[in-house]
Amino acid sequence: MDKKSLLSETDKTIDNIEVVMKIERKEHLRPFINDLEHLKAKFINNEIKNNPLRGFARRYAEIYNDYLNPITDVLDRMEKAVDSYLEREV
Repeated sequence: MDKKSLLSETDKTIDNIEVVMKIERKEHLRPFINDLEHLKAKFINNEIKNNPLRGFARRYAEIYNDYLNPITDVLDRMEKAVDSYLEREV
């Protein structure tokens, strides 16, 4: 995955989280968005060396005890996208 695609995927993930926050009233997801914004800054500045999103979907599932919510797939996909980017860059 290239940088442009990864930034696009990050924006999509942020949008998905914001939708869940609004519809399901899950305000505890704000740190997830903050993590993604911080990650975007690292991508832009070429400072990403490891995947800070390890266990991203699991964090959501543990907070809400909701392992079947579709947002877990979105979070998992984002984590894998970062892994793919890092493998390509190494």
